[in-house]
Order: sequence, then C-alpha cells, then structure tokens
Amino acid sequence: MPTPPLVIFDFDGTLFNTHASIKETIKLTFASLLPASPPPPDAEIEAQIASGAGLADTFRNLYPDAVSSSSPAEFESWVLRYREIYAEKGQALVTAYPGAKALLETVQRKSIPMSIISNKGVEAVKTALVNNGLEGFIPVEFIIGDKTPGAKRKPDVGSFEDVLLPRLREKGVDIDTEGRKRDVLVVGDTVADIGFARNLGCRVCWCRYGYGGKEECEALRPDWIVDGLGEVVNILEE
Repeated sequence: MPTPPLVIFDFDGTLFNTHASIKETIKLTFASLLPASPPPPDAEIEAQIASGAGLADTFRNLYPDAVSSSSPAEFESWVLRYREIYAEKGQALVTAYPGAKALLETVQRKSIPMSIISNKGVEAVKTALVNNGLEGFIPVEFIIGDKTPGAKRKPDVGSFEDVLLPRLREKGVDIDTEGRKRDVLVVGDTVADIGFARNLGCRVCWCRYGYGGKEECEALRPDWIVDGLGEVVNILEE
C-alpha cells in the first residue's frame, strides 16, 4: 500500500485492552444506582461492548425496563456516574496491548500523522496513554472522543469531517484530495470502526483480537485482518 497520509486508531479493543475495566465499571455503576437489583448478565454486557455502543445506549439496552419511563437526562446521569467510577477504579485495569508502543514508534518514525477517534471520553484516553507510557505520540488535539464538540459516534464520519479535518489543516496536514483520503488507514476492532472507514472511503485494518463480533466484522470485508499490533507494523513497513 502507499504510505498513508494519516493513521486513525480506535482505542478500546485496538490499542488498549479495556474489556475488564469496562465490564467491571458497568457492574459497579449498576450496584451504585440500583443496589437492590442484580447486575446485568455478563453475556449481555459483553454483547454491548462488542457492538461499540455508546454509554447511554449501553445502559438503555442493559436496563430496558427504564427506557419507556426515563428521560434521556437520566441515562446521562448514569454516564457521569460510570465515568466517576471508571476514573477511580477502572483505569487501573486498562493495559496497552503488546506491540502498541512499537507501532506508535513506527508511525512516528515514518512521519505519518496519527489520530485516535473513539467513542470513549477524551480524558479517559489521555489518562490511559499517560499511565502506560504512551503519551506524546499523538497530539492531544488529534484525540477525538465522546463529548468533543462536533464529534459524532462511529460509523458516522462527522468526527473526521467536522472535527479532525479542520485541526489537521491548521497543522498543515493535507489529506483533502480524494486520492489522499482513500489512502488513510483506519485501525479498529468493531463493525463501527470498519463502517466508519467504509463511509470515509479509506482503507481499514480489523483487529480480530478486539471486541468486535467475528461474523459481522468479516462480512464487511476489511482490507487487512490482524491478530496483533505487530502485524500492523508489518503492513506499514511493506
């Protein structure tokens, strides 16, 4: 492949193993807000993680009895409580996948701009990068997440078109022409990531080791399928 003008990484299930932290924090959130009720079954929590759903949608799906009677603002309060617990207890369970640092070093050595576009909150992403010694590779302004003004949930391309692209232009990074956009590489693990790349019209590497469902992701025919981040390094070196 041509050297990509930009590499866009997903966060959860791609650069970082956050499965245990998300699962545990969801359970603790339910215990905090519904202490008299049992937590959702593990299988249902894992299905939500695999779907790439946002937090508000995740809680709606896991607590269907409240959907008809609760306002959207109530689920936003659940999101806030989740983030409080995640910052306090969940971050300690977040670890970078093997090869993450080597991959970021390779992209940096090749002078390829990098971004993270995630459905996760930006502060949680930044904290995990610092905690795992991976800060400094990706400029903070190129980290787009939940609650970033103008951002949209993947597979919507609004986070790229309306937020990241103007920031790239400000830094003199040119990917405006259609040909260069086609050579952008998205690296992610769920159908939301693959759909995001397809909607952008660019290439996509599916991280099979992540949280996405095998059949759903394979059906979208990603350009590459990898079982570890070292294989992404090989793609870039080739």
